[in-house]
Amino acid sequence: MPRLLCFTFLMLSFSFSNSQEFGGNPPSVRWKQISTDTARVIFPEGRDSAAQRIASIVHYLAAKNNSLGTKGDKINIVLQNQSTVSNGYVGLGPYRSEFLLTPSFNNFELGSIAWSDALALHEYRHVQQYNNFRTGMSKVMYYLFGEEGLAVAINAAIPDWFYEGDAVYNETVHTEQGRGRIPFFTNQYKSLWLDRKNYSWMKLRNGSLKDYVPNHYPLGYFLVNYGYEKYGSDFWKKVTQDAAAYKRLFYPFQQAIKQHAGVDYKTFRKQAFDHYKLNSDMQINQEAGAGEQKITNPTLSYVTNYFFPYQLDDGSVLYLKSSYRKRPAFVLKDNSGEHVLRIKDISLDDEYSYRNGKIVYSAYKPDIRWGWKNYGEIRIVDIKSGQQKKITSKTKYFTPDISSDGNKIVAVNYETDGKCELHLLDAGSGNLLKRIESSEINVFTDPKFIDDSSIVACARFNDGQMSLVRADVSGSITRLTPSSYHVIGFPNVQNGKVYFTASFNGNDELFVVHLDGNRIFQVTNSGLGNYFVNASASKLVYSKFTADGYQLKEINLDKVDVKAVDQSVFESPANKFAVAREDEFKSLLLTELPLRKFSASQYKKSTRLLNFHSWRPYYEDPIFTYTLYGQNILNTLQTELYYLYNQDEETNAVGFSTTYGAFFPYVSAGTEYTFKRTDTLNGLTRQWNQMDNRIGLNVPLNFSGGRFFRFLNVGSSYVFRFESNTGPTKDLFAENNFSYLSHFINYSQQVQTARQHIFPRLGYNFSLQYRHAISKYDSYQFFSSANMYLPGFISNHSIVLNGAFQQRDTFRLLFSNRFPYSRGYNEAYLSRMWKLGANYHFPIWIPDWGFANILYIQRIRGNAFYDLTRVYSRDKTITADQRSAGGEIYFDTNWWNQYPLTFGFRVSSRLDADLVTGQKGTYFEFILPVSIIPR
Repeated sequence: MPRLLCFTFLMLSFSFSNSQEFGGNPPSVRWKQISTDTARVIFPEGRDSAAQRIASIVHYLAAKNNSLGTKGDKINIVLQNQSTVSNGYVGLGPYRSEFLLTPSFNNFELGSIAWSDALALHEYRHVQQYNNFRTGMSKVMYYLFGEEGLAVAINAAIPDWFYEGDAVYNETVHTEQGRGRIPFFTNQYKSLWLDRKNYSWMKLRNGSLKDYVPNHYPLGYFLVNYGYEKYGSDFWKKVTQDAAAYKRLFYPFQQAIKQHAGVDYKTFRKQAFDHYKLNSDMQINQEAGAGEQKITNPTLSYVTNYFFPYQLDDGSVLYLKSSYRKRPAFVLKDNSGEHVLRIKDISLDDEYSYRNGKIVYSAYKPDIRWGWKNYGEIRIVDIKSGQQKKITSKTKYFTPDISSDGNKIVAVNYETDGKCELHLLDAGSGNLLKRIESSEINVFTDPKFIDDSSIVACARFNDGQMSLVRADVSGSITRLTPSSYHVIGFPNVQNGKVYFTASFNGNDELFVVHLDGNRIFQVTNSGLGNYFVNASASKLVYSKFTADGYQLKEINLDKVDVKAVDQSVFESPANKFAVAREDEFKSLLLTELPLRKFSASQYKKSTRLLNFHSWRPYYEDPIFTYTLYGQNILNTLQTELYYLYNQDEETNAVGFSTTYGAFFPYVSAGTEYTFKRTDTLNGLTRQWNQMDNRIGLNVPLNFSGGRFFRFLNVGSSYVFRFESNTGPTKDLFAENNFSYLSHFINYSQQVQTARQHIFPRLGYNFSLQYRHAISKYDSYQFFSSANMYLPGFISNHSIVLNGAFQQRDTFRLLFSNRFPYSRGYNEAYLSRMWKLGANYHFPIWIPDWGFANILYIQRIRGNAFYDLTRVYSRDKTITADQRSAGGEIYFDTNWWNQYPLTFGFRVSSRLDADLVTGQKGTYFEFILPVSIIPR
């Protein structure tokens, strides 16, 4: 899903972080640009048509009447074509946008309109929001702290549901589709209403670790759409202008709604939900689900999903099972119960195919170095042995299927040039046998073998409509269903028929088309949606979407009352929820938008390398800093320029640091100059200026793949200190000039985590660092630490074992202490120290409770721990133990419905005397977060 900006906040400090990839593209990528007064579209060579289309849409949106205001600062939009991930964002700090051009291959998530069109409509709306929210107090914050100051102000004033809901509305009103017209999107809330799950407002805003709660996208769309419908086209302009300006200092958004709607915020929300409940089919037809039988039942304490069921010849059922407590796994269910075959490799989606004992799916594989570059590689699993085989490497394959004889695979191939094809592959070697393409088809999805010579697939056409198509190996393509904006997906072939899911009349229902005459029949009539159908000769199995997750159902074919479908169904609206003010805002559909021809030129990678966007103070006793932060648009250079004041020493310093990430290794450098440091020795005062310089290299590598995330970072840096004596005694003291080298290795490996997992069920990490002086002093420090993550007694419990070792020279304390001491003790810094620790983390309660839209408690959890630290004397001959045991209570919370924060308290029992105070006893302390990071 497209994402907004994120930022972290600590006391008076805030820093920007989002889905950007630093140094994410290889140097071989050559960039071009379309630069106008409205936008600069920066794109890789070969994606000219996408850039022209996006530029045309952006200019159209900028020129038409904007319902939020008339301001429009120029935006930099970077098009990324190396990733298999579908996403986009607009960020502040720096102000720019990035579009990831690979589309989603789940038709029901984002629809069938061209992905670049959807990105332009959705993300440029965020641009318009940012431009017009820079007013009043938010504008003051912009001048005081730069773009990050603006981000803090407007995100505190205006909730995330408005940003995304308004952007979804924009993509819906300007197209014949958009998520607001897709039943899967709107039925998420309908599922709660039908099941009478009357969650509190704060639960709807913050989500849950046990219950299914739709995210803020559909919530926002419903409220924004209702606001336009009920209170007029200028309603949200007035509300957001007042809120961003902080005309009311406390609860500015809620107060603005009360001002312009004439009702309080709570009443506004209730009336909006009542409006949709009244205008949706809240009563399920009595005939809906007739003949259905349950295969699975929902779990009571957490959500469990069952995807893509397949019937086996022996009567068992194969499916993918995932839950809030467990990772996705292939499961076989027979008369004796469930049997886990294999945990699924890391993947971007849940889709897979099965035939004759073989599972085939696409697994995610990142490039070892370049963060924007990743792949979709095909895996085959033998369900009898559980063995898995990798068929392709460094490919971009999606939604594969395997032939009945197991010799061929068909998959969607989407390349960096935007070309989408069906590839026929040899199942043994992965070699390409045949390409199938069409100039009319923008994207293929969900290919399935009909027989050895023909394939059925879903096709998104260039005009945004969809159809089920039949593709012959010879290359000919015919349409099986009429083209329309109704979403179609997840076909399954059985005995000359193709069963599939399609969006009609407000729901996603099962349909069947007969290949011998293209006759179409409706198979189910449900309240929400049925997906992932699999047909045998006698029955259908499928996943039904519910408020408790996707549940498996089956129905005998002799009990199915099919209804013929005529052409008029394809011409009717897909959704019952009306789009507000559609005639007023939709002056021109994108399908009618003429493509403008903009001039394009080369974009130099050195353009505005020093791009300072934010500035802010920060205080941590005794250091005060004021820093300017910079980052170029391609995100290859990060810079900081700062002033520092040390209260204890009463010294001033200036500094500069930078990291360049466009090369295979990161190159970093920095310098800090301190004025007039002083020290007193034997009654004489020494005064000097000090310069600390640093230069380093490090290589961040990503070895993730299979079922593990793996990261390695190796680097070294050189540090040189130069001192220059000043003042009347400058000739009486020696200048302390020296240099040292610092080397490090960091490695981490872990499996995926489920929603309720506190830590990974399996994983480990370690860090090694060695620092040593190379001039003047014979000083060194070696430090290492490691953590091991193991499963607890219950699936959402975690065992964490950790250890650390540190040794330094005994000559001079040149390097600062990094040792994690036993909890409950005052830290000591001795010549040799090692530590072992054991932790058992477990959940206590998931309250899903909050108050006043300020604090929301998602989970309360505990940890029992034991620490042993052994320290050594200067000559390493005498040792002392520092043992502690105790417990911790953590509160996983959200503040102001947006900012996750974990805090808690610790009780430690000192089993040995503290080396500093000489005392044992019990020690209490609060555990406070380092930062608050928005969702």
